[in-house]
Amino acid sequence: MKNKRSPSGFSILFFLAFLVALFLLFTPFEESGTRATMLPKYLAAGVAMVAMSPLVFLGKIRMKLPSLLVATLLFTLVFHVVVVKPVPPQFVLLIAANLALAIAIFEARFSYRREFEAALACLIGINVLTLTIQVILYYFVTHSIYDVHQLVFGTESRVTEEYFNIARFAGLHVEPGTYTNYVSCMLAIYAFSAEFSKKRIVLAVGTIISVLMTHAASSIFFVSVLLLLLGWLWRKRIGLLEIVIALSVVVFYIYASNFIDHLMTRFGGHDPSLSFKMQGINTYLDAGVEEKFTGFGYGADPCIGCHYQDIGVILNLVSRGGIIVTLPLALILLRIFALHGLILATFIVLIPAYCIMYFYEAPIWIFLLFAISSRQMLDKRVQPGARSTVPGAIAPAGMVAHH
Repeated sequence: MKNKRSPSGFSILFFLAFLVALFLLFTPFEESGTRATMLPKYLAAGVAMVAMSPLVFLGKIRMKLPSLLVATLLFTLVFHVVVVKPVPPQFVLLIAANLALAIAIFEARFSYRREFEAALACLIGINVLTLTIQVILYYFVTHSIYDVHQLVFGTESRVTEEYFNIARFAGLHVEPGTYTNYVSCMLAIYAFSAEFSKKRIVLAVGTIISVLMTHAASSIFFVSVLLLLLGWLWRKRIGLLEIVIALSVVVFYIYASNFIDHLMTRFGGHDPSLSFKMQGINTYLDAGVEEKFTGFGYGADPCIGCHYQDIGVILNLVSRGGIIVTLPLALILLRIFALHGLILATFIVLIPAYCIMYFYEAPIWIFLLFAISSRQMLDKRVQPGARSTVPGAIAPAGMVAHH
């Protein structure tokens, strides 16, 4: 792939490379049936590595401090799964590939910022549009949920038309909760990377509404955190009118969609998602000191049928990896607070603390890489005289500029 650019300095080929890699990493799909395997995850990582390789080689990448911190954590993870509590070799490769991809995408963004942000915005838009069409078809045309995930990936999604008196939508994803986790993570990354503009506010509000429309229980959490995060980042750039409109739309939808009654019914009884989370947390709390020190290991869940990833990425890393993985993770978390201060850092840490992803998933590490970068680093142009910023755009506010 040659480094050819249009007169405007935008490479369609590099945009497509980012889009393919981000689509595969932010749209987890899986095999169905009793013999389901991890093969789709291995294929997704492999294809994403092929797509990113030209950008890595042509971008003259030099590892920055955030990447070095995540690479240190990757080293401790590999040490734990190879030496302390071994797992199958192919799983070690999957862990290494996903974290390496996160670093590669983050570093390539500095050489190809416009392409990265365009690809990310395009993928967010595709997700929002797909879920919106699914909702419109259900309420106004078919009165049944059209399974977009099955159309694209060939396996049925876990959506339902009557789940505690409400329909649940997932768009391209396998289930509503997956949509809320991955699309919210995309929007958070976009907020850190992209400069402020009115168009981006519209995209952000549309994304937040789409997260609500999934009717996943986790959507309330992510909508709240995203509103706080975006509000703080752009607090000096958005006016009172934009804030009132955004909050009015969110509040109106929550009450008009029967979502409150759904949540009260769901959590007033036996909710499986909540029980899995509590079971996982209790398993860790009940473990002995030695087991907490060395960690449960990353090969299998420490509790039967508890879906241990539901306890969040941070607790997964700490409980499974023990002190070996906790130390480099603590450095990452401390840097977040040192860079951004108590308020913004709290909003940031809430995402990996709650996010229901596997501990090795690239999306959460891409987010953390941006979260441990200073505003000066994110605004820096690697190639002198490279592409100009969007006309009339304003850099996000609310971050400490030092470090």
